[in-house]
Amino acid sequence: MPEPLRQAVHQLVSEVVMNCQEVLRYTEPDVAHDWKRMTLYRATDAADTMDMAAMLIAAYCQQYTGLPMNTLASYLQIRQQHSRAAGPRESDRQEIAGMLGSPLPPESDTDARQWHSWGQGYAEGGLMAEADEQRLFTEACLHGLRARLCDDVDSLDSYLPPHIAELARKVAGVLEVPQPAAV
Repeated sequence: MPEPLRQAVHQLVSEVVMNCQEVLRYTEPDVAHDWKRMTLYRATDAADTMDMAAMLIAAYCQQYTGLPMNTLASYLQIRQQHSRAAGPRESDRQEIAGMLGSPLPPESDTDARQWHSWGQGYAEGGLMAEADEQRLFTEACLHGLRARLCDDVDSLDSYLPPHIAELARKVAGVLEVPQPAAV
């Protein structure tokens, strides 16, 4: 990867990480009364910024390496792309209904039943039941990084549950700039 492209990708990924941290921050109970607006803003900012990174890489591959469009389309996984402009899909509505314990409409098709079931799985015992170590560590890393970059480690205690704040403080502490040893 050429150095200017590498630097641009690193910058964009850093912006994504900051936006992801803010998504997590606005989910905390005492932070934002306007969580709906702010979580959606920051989540879509992160998605758009990652899209910019992907498109820069794709443009380079197409223009400078001659990557064929069908290969590029495959690498971009364009079949997975869904437009936010269309709003939530039926699958999204069924998945959230399953998460929140809403009943599945009796006339639902197989796909709707599967999405509803996945939502139930998140809520009942699978992916949302207990925070696993990897998820807690990821959250702590994002919060600790943001606190260190903003030089505001003390703010961690004001909006995070104590166990995540403690881990985020440790992460921020490791990120401190080491001072030269006195001679």
